[in-house]
Amino acid sequence: MNCYYDTGLLLKLYTDEPESGAVQAFAVENAQPIPFLSLHQSECASALHLKAFRGECSVAHANRALADIQEDLRAGVLHAFLPDWEAVWRQCTDMAQSHAHLIGCRTLDTLHVACALELGFRHFVTSDARQTALAERAGMVVHFPR
Repeated sequence: MNCYYDTGLLLKLYTDEPESGAVQAFAVENAQPIPFLSLHQSECASALHLKAFRGECSVAHANRALADIQEDLRAGVLHAFLPDWEAVWRQCTDMAQSHAHLIGCRTLDTLHVACALELGFRHFVTSDARQTALAERAGMVVHFPR
């Protein structure tokens, strides 16, 4: 099945976090290239260097993880997608207006779900409760590897 991964779960493939093993096993079992957007790239760079700032890893480790991501893009483990960003932002705004007051979803929550839908994905991989609620309301099947 083709799955869209939110950045938090995608990062678990490149860092040692509590659910990293389960996410890696899920990705291997799924055996499909993982969609990767410029949104993921920006969030990964920010999150990894925030880990360095917090002392959770070194800057060298953060840069190595970013290099590993680039290598996986070249190798086809990650597959670059370029969504129609205007359509994504329209859908993001519509979902925020329809659901934010009910489930507390934030812009990045709605942005990821909107990207997944715009690109035609029906399976969403996340551990975030707001993204789960939003993706389910949008008719997606949500997976949280454990």
